[in-house]
Amino acid sequence: MRQSKTKARLFVAEDLHQGGGLCPTTDQAHYLLKVMRVVGGDTVVVFNGRHGEWRCHVEDAGKKSCTLRIEAQLREQEPAPDPWLAFAPLKKTNTDFLVEKATELGVARLIPVFSEHTNTGRVNTRRLGPSPWKRPSNVTA
Repeated sequence: MRQSKTKARLFVAEDLHQGGGLCPTTDQAHYLLKVMRVVGGDTVVVFNGRHGEWRCHVEDAGKKSCTLRIEAQLREQEPAPDPWLAFAPLKKTNTDFLVEKATELGVARLIPVFSEHTNTGRVNTRRLGPSPWKRPSNVTA
């Protein structure tokens, strides 16, 4: 059995656990075999966005397909950070639009920043709704 450093990193949809097996899709197998030139005995890293990153051993590499054996977890899955948005308040309609789009994108906290060139002097926090707004101590409604 040939030991080598990791040749590729691949996203898979399946659940990952030690000792499990994987059969990459046709496109994934093409990527591994033809693009990355993986052969039997090589090591690849797989991840699925839920179970972290795992080292896999290429057990069987044919012309158009391959099988992978999951060996060990390299890294745990880390939770995505909660994004915050610091923004200079705009006139009423534009601020509403900005808040709407930021909320759709998953912003966890909106922070108005007043600068010398800000077009408005205050923010009506009641119009922004209770979520995801958290009022900083220096903002008056």
